[in-house]
Amino acid sequence: MVAEISGGAPAEDCAAMPGRVRQRRLWSCTEKRALVDLASAAGSSVPEVAEAFGVAPSQLYAWRKQMAGGKIEAAGRWQLSRGSK
Repeated sequence: MVAEISGGAPAEDCAAMPGRVRQRRLWSCTEKRALVDLASAAGSSVPEVAEAFGVAPSQLYAWRKQMAGGKIEAAGRWQLSRGSK
């Protein structure tokens, strides 16, 4: 079962408005982590969570990979890799 996250509009809300162009949604790091956690929870799946929140499944997989690689911290900040000078 997919739980609700505050601030996320269901996918069908945007699709139900004829003549409106769907705008890109900006997700905070905290929201990204919550969606990835939901998709990883027992009884739910990436496609189910993606459809419920209007996110492409590939985007959830990408966020999960970024979190595993340490690019998105649990505290909600992006880790920028800096080259040595």
